[in-house]
Amino acid sequence: MSSTEQTIHTYHCICTQLVIASTSTLDSLKTRTADSSLILPLPDLSTTSTTTHYASLANTVADTKPVIIRLEDGFEKRYAHKCSRCEVTVAYSLDRSQFEDTKTSSGVKQDVVYLIPGGLLSTEDMKAGKDMDAEITKVGVKAA
Repeated sequence: MSSTEQTIHTYHCICTQLVIASTSTLDSLKTRTADSSLILPLPDLSTTSTTTHYASLANTVADTKPVIIRLEDGFEKRYAHKCSRCEVTVAYSLDRSQFEDTKTSSGVKQDVVYLIPGGLLSTEDMKAGKDMDAEITKVGVKAA
């Protein structure tokens, strides 16, 4: 592998649908203190700048209407990203109105997505036969 090539790590919904491809592993991502979700930066496709990180959501459907969540210190607007196969929420985005630099606008802030804890399996875990029922129980979905 040359110095410019990077390994792509892939992650799947608990139903096995591919949902994320990234040059970063989930273990290397920062954790959000509000709810322990993983912070996945998304590339700015409007610029041609080079970056050492790339990530893409695949096979997900983003809600067009936000849900208001109550937190200990107030409220926040979230847009859910659901698996296109089973409709389990695997991630969410926040509304632009919640950030100082975009406070006067609204809509999905598209430079980052927050991954729900326990909702994803790596391709390696799937190949190794990781216990899917244990993962389903972690996120509160009953197995059929």
